[in-house]
This record gives sequence, C-alpha cells and structure tokens, in this order.
Amino acid sequence: MLRKYILLTSIFCSSLLAANAQQTEWFTINQAYKSGIELFQKAKYAAASEQFSKVEQSRTSPSSQSLADNKQISLLKENAQYYQAVCALELGNTNAEGLFLAFIREYPSSANTKSAYFQMGKSFFARKNYEKAIEWFTKTSAANLAGKENDEYRFKLAYSYFSTKRYNDAEPLFAKLKDEKGDYNESSIYYYAYLNYLSADYKTALREFERLKNSTAYQASYPYYISALYFLDKRYDDVLAYTIPAIDVIDAQYKPEMYRIVAATYFARSDYKTSLDYYLKFQALDAGKTQNNQDNYQLGYIYMQLNNPQKAIKELEKMGSPDVHYQNGMIILGQAFIKTNNKQSARNAFFRASRLDFDPKLKEEGLLNYAKLSYELDFYSVALDAVQQFIKTYPRSAKINEAKTLLGEVLLSTKNYKEAVNILETIQNKNEETKAVYQKVTYFRGLEFYNERAFENSISLFMRSQNNAIDDELHALATYWLAEAMFEVRKYGESVAQFEKFLAMPAARKTDVYNFANYALGYSAFQHESYSKAANYFARFLGGDDKDKNTVNDATLRLGDSYFVLKNYGSALQQYNKVIAWNSDGKDYALFQRGMIEGLQGQNDAKIATHQSLLQQFPNSNYADDAGFEIAYTYFVKGDNARSKTDLEGLIEKYPRSSYVPRALVTIGLVQYNQDDDAGALATFQRVVKDYSTTDEAKLALESIKNIYLDKADANGFLAYANTTSIGNLSTSEQDNITFQAANNLFLRGDYQAAFDAVNAYFDKFPKPIYEKHAKFIRAESLVKLNRPDEAIPDYTFILNDWTSEYTERALISISKLYLQQKKYNEAVVYLKKLELTSEYKANYGFAVNNLMEAYSSMNMPDDVLKYVKLVREFNRSSEEDKSRAGLYAGKAYLAKGDTTAGLKELTDVAAKTTTVTGAEAKYLVAYLQYQSGDYKASQKTIFELVKMESHDYWVTKGFILLADNYVALKDIFQAKSTLQSVIDNYEGKDEIIPTAKEKLDQLNKKK
Repeated sequence: MLRKYILLTSIFCSSLLAANAQQTEWFTINQAYKSGIELFQKAKYAAASEQFSKVEQSRTSPSSQSLADNKQISLLKENAQYYQAVCALELGNTNAEGLFLAFIREYPSSANTKSAYFQMGKSFFARKNYEKAIEWFTKTSAANLAGKENDEYRFKLAYSYFSTKRYNDAEPLFAKLKDEKGDYNESSIYYYAYLNYLSADYKTALREFERLKNSTAYQASYPYYISALYFLDKRYDDVLAYTIPAIDVIDAQYKPEMYRIVAATYFARSDYKTSLDYYLKFQALDAGKTQNNQDNYQLGYIYMQLNNPQKAIKELEKMGSPDVHYQNGMIILGQAFIKTNNKQSARNAFFRASRLDFDPKLKEEGLLNYAKLSYELDFYSVALDAVQQFIKTYPRSAKINEAKTLLGEVLLSTKNYKEAVNILETIQNKNEETKAVYQKVTYFRGLEFYNERAFENSISLFMRSQNNAIDDELHALATYWLAEAMFEVRKYGESVAQFEKFLAMPAARKTDVYNFANYALGYSAFQHESYSKAANYFARFLGGDDKDKNTVNDATLRLGDSYFVLKNYGSALQQYNKVIAWNSDGKDYALFQRGMIEGLQGQNDAKIATHQSLLQQFPNSNYADDAGFEIAYTYFVKGDNARSKTDLEGLIEKYPRSSYVPRALVTIGLVQYNQDDDAGALATFQRVVKDYSTTDEAKLALESIKNIYLDKADANGFLAYANTTSIGNLSTSEQDNITFQAANNLFLRGDYQAAFDAVNAYFDKFPKPIYEKHAKFIRAESLVKLNRPDEAIPDYTFILNDWTSEYTERALISISKLYLQQKKYNEAVVYLKKLELTSEYKANYGFAVNNLMEAYSSMNMPDDVLKYVKLVREFNRSSEEDKSRAGLYAGKAYLAKGDTTAGLKELTDVAAKTTTVTGAEAKYLVAYLQYQSGDYKASQKTIFELVKMESHDYWVTKGFILLADNYVALKDIFQAKSTLQSVIDNYEGKDEIIPTAKEKLDQLNKKK
C-alpha cells in the first residue's frame, strides 16, 4: 500500500512541476517532498524525516496560489505528515505513536489513515504489547493493505492472537500464510504446526513441522516437536533415526526433552539399559525441574528390570500427585520394597495403588498384593477385609483362584476369630480346606466367649466346631470345652455326656486336659446327682497324671462328698482323713464332714470332739457356726438338754446373723418343751414364727406351738394366734405361694416388666407376704433389667436389713453391680466390703475382692488396689484370668504411684501370659512405657506382637497410633503417615481413636 502511495505522489509531482515551473515556493515544497520520498525509499528515515518536516513547516501565501495549487500543497503536507510518523516509527522514536495519533485526528478520512492504524499496531507489536497491537490492527483490515504490508499485517495480527492465547483467531491466519510465498511462510508453518500440536491434532502438526526440515530459522526447535510427534505416533524407528542426530543441533533448552523422548522410546522397545543411559542424560540437564510421574515410573521400572531395587525406590518415591503413572509406580514401588525385604513399605505402596481408579487392572493388582502382604505381616483382620473385598469386586478376575487360596490361608492363621467366623459363614458350600479353617476359628471364638463368661455363646461356637470335624485333636478339645460350658450354665446332664464323649476319643489323650476331664466330669455328675458316676471319675482323676496339688485336694474332698451322699461313710471318711492329714486347704470342711459321719455312725462323742477340734483350729472358718450348732444339737440328741441349751444360746449370741439361728431357737424350744417349760417354749417358738417366718423352722415352730396349745386343749387360742401370723392360715398360704410363684416364673422367663407388675400385685394382695424378701429381690432385679436401677435400691436395702436371708448375698452382689455400672464407686465399695466380710460362698467372696480391686482403680486409690490384688492372687478359686487381671491392675497401680519399674514388671508378666483383652491392654501399656523411655525399637516390637491379638480392636488400633508416634520419633514420617491413614480408613469404632489419628496426621502434614 505504501509503494502505491509513493508512485501516485511521484506522478502528481511531475505534472505539477511541468505546470508550475515558474512558481519558486511551490517548487521548493515539491522538491523537499520528492527528496523525502527518495530518501524514505532508501530507508534513510532520519534524512527523509527532515525533508518531510520542511514540507509540513512551509508557509505559502494563499493569494499567490490558485485554488488548485492550494489543494496540491495541502495534499503534500498531509502525506508528509504521514511519512514523518512512519519515519519516527522506523527510527524507534518515542514520539512515533503521538505523530500517528495526531495524523489520525487531523485526517480521519485520509487514505493513509487505514495504513496509520496498521503502523500503530506495528508500534505496539514491536513493544510486545499484543493486546494493544490487536486493538489497532483490527481498526483496519488486510484488504486495505497491499503487498508485503498485507502479509506483515496478517502475520503480526496472527502472532498477537497467538501470544494472547486466542488460538482460534490465530490459526486461520497462520493457515493461509503458511501456504503463501513470502517472508512469513516458515514462521506461519511453525506456529500453525504448534497450534495443532497443542490441540492434539498430531497428524496435521507432524505434516507441517516436517515442512520445516530444511529451515534454518527454526532448526533449533522444530526437531523437538517432530521427535515428540513421532513418539506419540509410536514411530519408534523414526524417533531414533531422527532424534538422536538432531540432539546435536537443537537449542540447549530442548536437549533435556530430546533425551527424555529417546529414553522413553527405548523404554517402549524394552531396551532398558539404553533407556537408562538417556534418562541419566536427561536428569543431568533437567536437574529435577520437569521430571514428572511418568519419568519417575519408567525409571523405577527400568531399575527393577536391571535388578537395582534401591535406585528404583529412590526414583519412585519422587512421585507427586496421583495419576495413572503414579498408580503404575506404586505397583513397581511395592515390588521394589519386597526385593529389599521391606514388606511394610511394600504393603503401603500396594495399598495406595488399590485406592486409585485410573487403571482398573492396577487397582485390582494393588488390592491383591496389599491383602497378601497384610497376611504375611500378620495384619490378619486387614488381610481378611482386603481379600474379601477383592473377591467381591473382581469375581471374574484371572487371579480369583489365587485370591480364594489366600483367603483360606488368612483365615487359617487369623486370631480375629469373630470376623473369621462371620466371613466363613457366608460361604454356603464349604470344601475340606474351608471346613478345617472353620473348625479352628469357631473353636477359638468359643474359647473367647468362654473366657468372657458368655457361656451360651461359647456353646453355640463349640457345637459348630464339632460339626466340622477335620482335625481330631481340635474336635476333642471343642468337645471338652463344650462340656465345661454346659456345666457353667447348669446343664449338668449334657455336660456329663460331652465329657464322656471327650474321654472316649483317641485324640483326647494327646491333649493336656485329658486327665482333668475326669475331674470336671466328676463335678458335672455330682451336680446332676449321679453320685456313683461322680465318685468313679473323681477316683480316676486322682489315679491319673497331670494334676496339681490344689486340684488333688479339691478332688479328694469331692470324692468324699460323693461317697457321703451314697452313704458309703467308710470310703468318704478315708478321703476326708487324707485332707486332714495333708493339713491343706479345706481341712476345716473335712473335719466338719468327718464329725457328721461320726454322728451318723452313732459316735456322738467322737462327733462332738471332731467339731470342737474344728472350732479350736479354725475359729473363723465358714463352718464354725455349722460345727457350733452340730455340737449343741448332738448334746440335745444325747439328752444333755442343759448343755445343749447353753451352747445354742451361746451360738445365737456369737453368730446372730447365721442361718442356724432359727434352727437353734427351735431346738431350744424343744428343750424347754421337754423340760415342761411350756411358757418358755411358747415364747421361743413364737419368736421363730415372728422373726423367721419365711424359714422351714417357722413352720416347725408353728407346729410345736399348736402342740403346746393342744396340750392345754386350747385350740381356739391356737387358731386365734395362728390367724395373727403370716403362716397360720393355710388357704392364705396357698394363695400366697401360688401368687408369688406366678411372679417368679415370669422373672425366670425374662419377662421383667410383667414380673415387676406381678410382684406389685402380690404385695397389694398380701400385706405380710411369705416370700417377701424373695419377691423384693426379683422386683429389684427386674427393675435393673428394665433400666430403672434407682427404683431397685429400696428393695435391695430392705433385703440387706436382714442378714439371715438367703437373698442377702445375692442382693449384695446385685446392688454392687448396679453401682459399678453407674460408676458410683464409693457406694459400690460399701456393699462389696460387706460381701467380702460376710459371704458364706467362696465364689461371692471372689466377686467381692475382684470388683473392689477394679473400683479402687477407678477411684485412683493405688494402695487399696494393691491390697486387693494380693487378696485376688491368694484366693484359692481365682482363675488364671482373674490373676492376670490382678496383674494388670497392679501394674497400673504401681504406675499411679510413680513406681515405673514395678509397674512395667507386672504388665510385662501379664502380657506374656494371656491373649484376652487383659493381655492386650497390658501389652499396649508396656509398648507405651517403652516409647516414653525412648526405646522406640522395643516399643515397635511390642506393638507388632499386640497387633496379632486381632480380636481386641480397640487396643490393637491404639497400638497402631502408638506405632505412628514411634515412626515420628525415628523420623520415618512416610511410615507414620501411612500407619495413621490406615487407622482412619479401617477402624470402625465410635470412640476417640479416629479423632486422635486425624489430629496426628494433620500435624504431620503441616510440617511439610
């Protein structure tokens, strides 16, 4: 366009000179303008600008020129002003933009104004202000420009669009220019190819880039794109043939990328050694600036193929945000960790792969490997969940049989018996292998229930184990413990049958409970009133192997009891005498029984002497009041009424709360009656009826009162008296009994609301009920079951006001449990101590001391805890679990007192002895103490032992959190985070565990 304007003005000037040769001033202006044009055409812009300035600054007199002359001069000045702005632009003068703006304002309709817009766009383009360049370029159009200006306009507008990322506007302009000859042909090809590369039209991009193969302008960059496109098109031979030579001539900024492309190409062709050579060159130049997940993955894979897992791990641990390469990398990282025998870290890597959805096959592989390593690292519960998820998610997987095999192995080894049972019971048709696993896990789950005293549940599990008998010895053990559980729920007949079945099994002889089964069977038979069978098995136990001193002592007493009930007094006496001679536990009982046999054999003096010996040796024996009564009663039998009466009165005074008091009173009344002291006898019998109306002795006393009145022929007096008592009206008694039994039956059936209502009706009907204490007891128990414990307390208190009731100890136990459940430990302690001091039954004493130990622990009274720990350990009926629990509380008490050494010793001993929840808590505390003392490796070892106790989720999971703390202390933040994340993903409890894990993980993440 500019050349066009130059030619027109030249023609115009020639004609003007010819027409006005005589006009000197016009000649001067025209000559300056011509000189400016000539200089402009020679690119002498400074000199040209000076000439154009002369034209613009000239002053002509309007009177001396014609109208036509003035128009010509104005046109020269207009053109000169335009060219002066162009010269300023070419010279890079700062006033160029102002000159163009002034021209556009002054000559908005000029033919040069369209060109001025273009020149303004060029100005901003030169300063790389592409937004402003576009603004000016678009005020005109290519149609307004000709020749090179047209090409320059289109290219610079396209490049401005490109630079401002308006690719859709840029592409059509480059598309036309790339196929036109001119200065912008190669550049347009380059940018058009690049835009197609960005939009993933690789075929077009490659075709255009290949047109630049002989270009020198872009030889430093286009080889990179051709190489990349060959690679994307999987033309690996072309990549290697073209790219490797091109690396020597390409610009330095593209060299790392070129090395990376060659490395990736050799990787794709499985030439891992050569691929590594080029990757190392890439890494040397890149210095980690652009290395991405794909590079990390491929390097890790290469190092694994070259049997260098350590370097593979180093590369793979660089991986960043998850993508498909990250998922691939986690699989390879897991394999690398396995090669370096770091299964824990391998497990974490596979876990990550299993949680990503980029590649379903990798997700599947990660999950199966995660399950395998969880099993190998003894995370049995997690392994079970993972393999179960695998089978559910990938039922048609090529590795489904491998997964099912793993499931069998995990279940066979797991100690998380609860989950194992639940999982196996979903398998309808169990094969031989599954049955073997099921037999074992149901057996061990049954033992857990047994140790927790959930006997009904244990019975169900032992029976299931029996029904899947694959292992003979395990079958025998399940039978043995089924018999024990039957005994605990008082199904003595079934217990006897199961014990006999056990003893008949050949495999039973291999167990360490074989001989003990004779002892247990003896107990079951005795309770079932099969005394002859009981005696037989007690004798077999005593004649067998594998028995301890305490059990021998107890079995000897029970054998004596069996003979006693069978009235084989000679044999019974032999057994009791053995215990007396051994001077062991139960000697007081043996003396009492020997005295009873002597009495039954008519040796009353010997009986009295034996019982007196018992009182002398064991004045505080539970059988002291029994012996005292028998001595006095024997004197009565002998006819020594005075001595009998004196001894009985002494008994009542010494043991006012003994159950023998009403019997003693009846005997005193009989003595008085025999001595014709009817008034005294009547008063004594009436005392029994009044104070002990619920006892059998009250009925005997009423019968004796009747005899006294009848002796006096005062039947009406007796009836009048009888009607004043609660037991004298027979019909009322019958109604009372029937009404009460109805309420009691409801209670026994577990219908507690109905039982509660029935007891209230019973009391409404009978203001002085015969079964008052029993009724109040079951009403209280029903209220507790109905979750109304506070309403039960008055009934328990009423019962406890009478220490002679057969419900006294039961009420003490119940009210103690109530307060313990409510965590009212001060109140509970009051009743537990009463039970401790007054219980007639050893089992109740055991209940008292065990719960006092726990209550004082909850009250943070360590000295009292240790006192009861000692009592629990000394109690001859404490189970091994009771003693373990005592050790746990002892350990915590010593820690509370600041005696860490003693506390750790107790806890370590408990952790080694039992796998119940007691052992789990103890092991956790040991690990925690090791952590606190800075012995992190020992703490880790203890935690890994704890996690094998999978059925105790709470303590196992607390162990994992402590394991994370150990990792932090050892500066292994990667493992700490993985461990905490595993807790968050897998734990299902609703306690403090998850919040604690999240808080710790957040703290670690903030330290990045």
